[in-house]
Amino acid sequence: MNVSHKATARILVAFFFMLASAVSAWTQDSATANGYTTLSGDIEEIISRGELRVAITEVDQPPFYFMDKSGKLSGYDIDLANKMAEELGVKLVITRDAPTFNDLIPLISSGKADLAISKLSRTLTRSKFVKFSTPYMTFRQGILFNRLQLAKVASEDSVNQFVRNYTGTIGVIAKSSYANYAKENFPKATATEYPSWNAAVDALTRGEVLSVYRDELEIKRVLASIPNSALLFKPIYFRDLTDPIAIAVKSSNTHLLYWVNIFLENQPKMTADQVLEKYANK
Repeated sequence: MNVSHKATARILVAFFFMLASAVSAWTQDSATANGYTTLSGDIEEIISRGELRVAITEVDQPPFYFMDKSGKLSGYDIDLANKMAEELGVKLVITRDAPTFNDLIPLISSGKADLAISKLSRTLTRSKFVKFSTPYMTFRQGILFNRLQLAKVASEDSVNQFVRNYTGTIGVIAKSSYANYAKENFPKATATEYPSWNAAVDALTRGEVLSVYRDELEIKRVLASIPNSALLFKPIYFRDLTDPIAIAVKSSNTHLLYWVNIFLENQPKMTADQVLEKYANK
């Protein structure tokens, strides 16, 4: 072999060594990524912290979250939160610093909590400040009437038409999605805000308002809890008015939101009746 051929051979050998090193480095980087050791900032922060902070309201919302007979916080939303923390390999920390549903939003937007899993309605107004997951449950909206008061203003046959042009009084929870829904869907009605759903139902029972407005699950809970409720109340459920329930995430936590959506896709879907039945005796 002459000198020029030897030089060429040395160059080729060096080139192959460089190529092999590059391939090895790429393979290691790929293995690292595929081995799940590279995390995005928002999820990495949760794992580094060792806890998933979930916000719910200070007032129980059974069957989504409530203190059960053993004094333990239970419910559908609590089960979701526990599963998420388990998947992330961290501890679940529940914060109950929000007096109302709307008060959950600043907790998320400020980063004081990672997620709001709190039977939270996904609305346009709230979406200005946080991002929402795909709904994990969707309810029909409904109105519950005081049957005696309703009989004074509408016949049984004309109730549906009466509701569509509703001009009566309607009770809602203050600072809730239904306070806004009432303005949007029943602009001619007179809405009265109450500090809680129980307070609104009490006012309905006393005849202070003609109706109360919330989702089908809450109305069914009222009907199931009061003896002879069919004689006292008349429920109306809407097929075209729904209440999507979703998880709120800080707007900048896009990868966490993506992860939450994939998590929810893998959860069994449940109806209002199924949720009520599952958590009825806890």
